[in-house]
Amino acid sequence: MALNVDLRTFLDEQGHVVELTEQAEMVFLFLVSIISAVSEKHLDVDELMQVDLACNTRAHHLSCSGNIEAGGSKNGTIEWQCDTCEAAGIISHWQATNWDKQRRVFH
Repeated sequence: MALNVDLRTFLDEQGHVVELTEQAEMVFLFLVSIISAVSEKHLDVDELMQVDLACNTRAHHLSCSGNIEAGGSKNGTIEWQCDTCEAAGIISHWQATNWDKQRRVFH
């Protein structure tokens, strides 16, 4: 089952991170690491890259030695997956946040 996340869930109206539980903060840091890596590389749609991030989506008593692959999609979301286990997800509404590393073009 994929983890579908709207990044705005973690942010207030000004784009600042809301107060998070320890578990929610761990998920948030995992997601923004993916956003930063993918948005910095300017990948083509459906192109995957290895993110310098180990799979940590499993419960503490389960282990996974996999690494995260991620890329952009046609609808503007970022899709990620573990290269070993079935962990996967979609991140939406990440554009123009503090973790979006895309170069902006001003006209």
